[in-house]
Amino acid sequence: MHSAPKRIRRRWIAGLVGALMLTVFGIGSALASIPVGESRTGTMTWYDDAGYGACGTAINASAEDLVAVSTSWWTSANPNNDDLCKGISVQVSYNGRTITVPVKDKCPSCSAEHIDLSKTAFQKLADLNVGVVSGITWKFVGSGGGTGGGGGTTTLPAPTGLRATATTTSSVSLSWTAVSGASSYTVYRAGTKVGTASGASYTDTGLAAGTGYRYTVAAVDSGGKAGSQSAAVTATTTATGGGGGGGTACPAAWSSTRSYVPGDTVAHAGHKYTATYYSTGAAPNDPGSWAVWRDNGTC
Repeated sequence: MHSAPKRIRRRWIAGLVGALMLTVFGIGSALASIPVGESRTGTMTWYDDAGYGACGTAINASAEDLVAVSTSWWTSANPNNDDLCKGISVQVSYNGRTITVPVKDKCPSCSAEHIDLSKTAFQKLADLNVGVVSGITWKFVGSGGGTGGGGGTTTLPAPTGLRATATTTSSVSLSWTAVSGASSYTVYRAGTKVGTASGASYTDTGLAAGTGYRYTVAAVDSGGKAGSQSAAVTATTTATGGGGGGGTACPAAWSSTRSYVPGDTVAHAGHKYTATYYSTGAAPNDPGSWAVWRDNGTC
């Protein structure tokens, strides 16, 4: 979980109280009070609440791209009708990447320069384990404005079926189920973009032997906007001399009638596999068996 200050649920009543306090202290309610296009430097965190955001609409911060901004930016007595809820988004840039996400919620404990991104949005810029990231640049933009596309809503779903299909001492091969409408895919290792694939497969190279790596993938539309990231999969490269370098003696061939238990090794289609689950008849190189067998490379 991120390390942002814990916030109360931002339902309409809670938001109304905060907005009334702002009105008492004389903060204006005109759209001009939102500094659209004015670049700011600040901090970002993430959250994964589900319920109703300050704009009065249902949100799921663990599955959709959105942002909660400081209470200090909200000006309407009824937060559901605030100018921030009328097509305003936040464009945020960090470490060479930029996304644009809609304002759908408020963060009572955030300072004016602090934004709280949904879990999926934060993942597109940094590793979730970081929690708090300082030195970001961000700005308010109007509907459809800014890099990252029209308001930041996700049009493509997260790919499913992500799996490791092969490993060597220095590479991990991945595949997943193609997403309708995707023009390409972005592959992330530990939350950081490592490559782009034109189809539903990718091989990550230059890795260390005997090391575990965590991957996710997102579909990208024709406008260059990435959708939500997939569920993560972890793959471990083959240890040096462990069967990934070619020429290693193969174990006994896999049999469709034999029952296997975790730890059993077999040869199939020129590769050495290790059983990770109990099975009978599950072909090691069948995509449907990726959770049953671990590919240890050629032999």
